[in-house]
Amino acid sequence: MRLTTILTKASKEADEIQARLLQVQNEREKVQQERSKLQDTNQKLQQDLSSYQQQLLLRESEKKALKNELQALQIKFNDQTTLLNDRTRELRGAQAFLSTADTLSGAEVIRLVDELNQEIMQTAAFISDSFDFARKPEHRDEIKEASARTGELIGPAMTSLLGTVQHGEDPLLIQIALQAATVEFSRWIIMTWDFDGLQAEQPLAEIYGDVRETESQAVSGRWRALTRSHAQKVALQETDVHSTMVAHISDTLVVVMIAAGCTKNYEDVYRDFTMKFGERVSNIVRMATRLNRAMGEEVTSADLWPTHAAAGERFDTESMKDFDEGSGAQSGVVLCTTALGLQRSEKVGNGEGAENRMFTLAKPKVALEAIADGMEREAELSGD
Repeated sequence: MRLTTILTKASKEADEIQARLLQVQNEREKVQQERSKLQDTNQKLQQDLSSYQQQLLLRESEKKALKNELQALQIKFNDQTTLLNDRTRELRGAQAFLSTADTLSGAEVIRLVDELNQEIMQTAAFISDSFDFARKPEHRDEIKEASARTGELIGPAMTSLLGTVQHGEDPLLIQIALQAATVEFSRWIIMTWDFDGLQAEQPLAEIYGDVRETESQAVSGRWRALTRSHAQKVALQETDVHSTMVAHISDTLVVVMIAAGCTKNYEDVYRDFTMKFGERVSNIVRMATRLNRAMGEEVTSADLWPTHAAAGERFDTESMKDFDEGSGAQSGVVLCTTALGLQRSEKVGNGEGAENRMFTLAKPKVALEAIADGMEREAELSGD
């Protein structure tokens, strides 16, 4: 009985062990299957990784190739841009040089000349009315020196009249002399190439004469505009030019008044003059300098220049106007120029068939020697 029980129990345990072995075996097979699947998955992932790495290398290679190509294109683009900029500048330079378009019309230049003439006349009138004139023996040496200087600027006839006419009651002759001196200096400012800063006035004028004779109006006009512009930039600073011109004109006008017998000496007159009229003289210089740019740089389709009449020249109604418009003079001798005129010349054609067409846009105004007829005279101061 006991043996049977033991056998039964042993058999039962054997079955349980068998069952557990079977379960373990099944679980082992399942693990092996999972392992196999994981190995397959791992292999596939390895293959995918290898493929992605190859693709990445390919992309990197393509990226490098594209980067090199982009750099080459950038270099080419930069070269093309530089070339384009160079050609654009050259084209603009050529267009600017050959352009016949004016930035200022003839009518505007005439207006600027008229405004300058008006300012000169009004300033001269104010100045002559602001000082007293009566020759004093103690000023004899200053008057003599001043007369020598004015003779070079406004001529011996006007200088002689300044020294002999009595100006105390009527300073008209002094006004005319001041106008003449200011007009002459303004004419120089308008026509100068370099304000004498380069000492090249005559050579530049001669070169331009040759250019104008041999080249078309478009080329000669642009040459003039560019040369004058750059010559003045190189010569002096604009502020230096202006102050120098103001000082020179002021000195000249004071010398004219000393020659006419101003009751004050040079130093006192100059001090009073600059205080009262320095700004007006400065404005005249600005207006004349503006006309220098207008005639020299802004009008290239023709040549414009200010005109005047020389002292001693015969009066000609075709080319001049009488300062005393009510006199009705048809003849006489020019004493001085009191207002600038304006002349225009345009070269038409080129080569042997070219011609210069001249036009008078405004006549200069002149005072005739006869204007002094009837003015009261006094004897010149004699030397020691």
